Amino acid sequence: MRTAIFSTYPPRACGIGTFAFDVRTSLLATQGVESVGVVAIVDEASSPQRHDVLATVSQAVRGDYVRAARLLGRLEVDVVLLQHEYGIFGGADGEYVLSFARELTRPLVLTLHTVLSEPTDHQRDVLSALCDEAERVIVMTETARELLLRMNGCAAEKIRVVQHGAPALLGRRNTNGSAPSRGLDRLRSRFVLSTFGLISPGKGIETAIAALPGIVERHPEVLYLIAGRTHPEVARLEGEQYRLLLERRALDLGVADHVEFDDRFLSVPELADLLHASDVFLTPYRNREQIASGALTFAIAAGCASISTPFLFAQDMLATGAGKLVPFDDPAAIENAVCDFIESPDSLAAARAEARRIGAELAWPAIAAETAVVLREAALARPRGKPIPIVELELTSVRTDHLRTLVDDVGIVQHATGVIPSWETGYCVDDVARLAVVALELTGRTPDRQWTPILHRSLAFLQFATGPEGTGMRNFMGYDRRWLDEPHLGDHVGRTIWALGEILATAWIPALSGPARTLLDALVPSVHKDVSLRTAAYTVLGLARLDPDRLDHDARVLLEWLVEQLASAYKEAAGGSWLWFEDRLTYDNARLPQALIVGGSALERPSDVALGLEALAWLGDECGLDEGRLRLPGHRGRDRDEPAPGEGDEQPLDATAFVEAELAALVATGNGEHGARARTAFDWFLGRNRLDRPLYDFATGGCSDGLGETELNENEGAESTLAFHRAQLLLDAAALPAPNRHEIRAKAA
Repeated sequence: MRTAIFSTYPPRACGIGTFAFDVRTSLLATQGVESVGVVAIVDEASSPQRHDVLATVSQAVRGDYVRAARLLGRLEVDVVLLQHEYGIFGGADGEYVLSFARELTRPLVLTLHTVLSEPTDHQRDVLSALCDEAERVIVMTETARELLLRMNGCAAEKIRVVQHGAPALLGRRNTNGSAPSRGLDRLRSRFVLSTFGLISPGKGIETAIAALPGIVERHPEVLYLIAGRTHPEVARLEGEQYRLLLERRALDLGVADHVEFDDRFLSVPELADLLHASDVFLTPYRNREQIASGALTFAIAAGCASISTPFLFAQDMLATGAGKLVPFDDPAAIENAVCDFIESPDSLAAARAEARRIGAELAWPAIAAETAVVLREAALARPRGKPIPIVELELTSVRTDHLRTLVDDVGIVQHATGVIPSWETGYCVDDVARLAVVALELTGRTPDRQWTPILHRSLAFLQFATGPEGTGMRNFMGYDRRWLDEPHLGDHVGRTIWALGEILATAWIPALSGPARTLLDALVPSVHKDVSLRTAAYTVLGLARLDPDRLDHDARVLLEWLVEQLASAYKEAAGGSWLWFEDRLTYDNARLPQALIVGGSALERPSDVALGLEALAWLGDECGLDEGRLRLPGHRGRDRDEPAPGEGDEQPLDATAFVEAELAALVATGNGEHGARARTAFDWFLGRNRLDRPLYDFATGGCSDGLGETELNENEGAESTLAFHRAQLLLDAAALPAPNRHEIRAKAA
């Protein structure tokens, strides 16, 4: 049996990654398992990987999940084992993993590390959909099984209970009588409490430290060892704030001499030494919902008596007497439980004996054998499917070289002759607003940290361009950093509001979202009724990105006004064979129906959504999407009585608008044909157009500003290059299933 594991994986510091490594190592030693490959989920695309990794998936890049599934479809893999926890996958509640599961043509087995007793609707939907795609679902306790059934998350016949494993070394070190190594023999005269794992506020370690004064007063020999790095995500957002809080708490309580920190991610032999030296293991965790714990499993396997808060996994594991349960956030209860063990050696010995009994069943070889049985069941239940043939234009890689050339310490230069920026053209707010959105997306997709300061500088430019409240924004700045116009209302204001909406819907740093919120509040009063339709559309696209509870009264009223303006314009102008908002097609056309679709969805107005879908379908058909090849209205426009497509150069701005509008329609309707049309629109950049020439420069990452009658426009400026990257990033994030991409072409054939 040939298996692949889809999970986080070392060297990434992650408990589930360690679990996946242990599963793989143990499966390889199990009879009948021929190979176990790994597809690793990474948070930094360039991070070094082990030799046994088949591929990596960037956590925040949805397209990577689809590519990984297709890769496994081409390999000799009989079954895939996916380690699931909401937080290790991208998207809301880790929903990107569904793209992997739905594209996978191999039988799938899930190991669930989290099953919530009271999930949100979306958490339940994600987990249920994932279980639907799987042949078998592994949970680690009967409690987890009952919770999964209670939420109707999985069919009962799919579920198998396989306990969390632990390295056999832990049990052997406990029984062979060897002395602790790594200097821990100095602890023989101490009564040692310990906690290990990635350190974060959810671990509740401060509660255990708060219990120490009372414990130490009664038993001065007690020492509390806290081992482990700060959780990488906590460190990224907050630095070492939590660890410093723990150190300060121990100092303030006068127990610093009774607390030791080891800030490393310990190896299994080091953990064996730590647990061998421990008298009692503490898990004072604060999250009742935790349904698995490698740390507690390891402690039991090592024969440690434990004291734990009653999170779900601890209730199961300690139910037969391997430790004591104490209430959450209760230092006095921890104090009494520790002192009871110290003062009652027989009770402590009994807990250790029960831990050894349970731990004997948790060694990885036995757990791997049970896991292998489940994998074989899944492989037999559904034969391997055939890989889906992909006949499409593919980007082997996306370059940002030219984009970085255009960006400087002010903003982004408007135009370029080929790859050479034309400094004399200066900057404009329209382009910087576009840059902010692209930089925002790139900050989460690449390890290249330069996109974060570019995003911050873009916001500074937009802030500098904003006039007094109600006056709008300047738009054009010379290369000498002097403004060339006065504040006014126009498309650039709408584009800025759109960018701010994207930032506020995505950014997680208060230092960024705070200024963005302030700037949005300053700009909303400058947008009034009856602005141009495109200014209205851009503004709607920004405001609709915000959660309803983040829209103040003025912004909500403005959103409603502008959606109504777009709907009214369509009703007045559309008629006969012309289903459009105006008597003329000009630029960025698909943004108008996109705004109706998105705005109508946000306001729960299905009639407006329907109008947007009707207009988008008409525009797409007029531009050849129904035939599988996009031909855009020229930059000179097209009048109502003029035949398609219109005169002038076709522009990237319009192709990107189509990509984004069709993806919005896909979200609103669930109809895969919109995904196929979005892909067809993007293929225009890659050469599926009337000249059969790519506008995207594969060598530099630039994009031509227009498709002329016989040649490409040599300008590879900000607008066109950003248009390409925006379309590519959105399409990649959508991770369109392969069959849907070809529905429209199959119909055309």
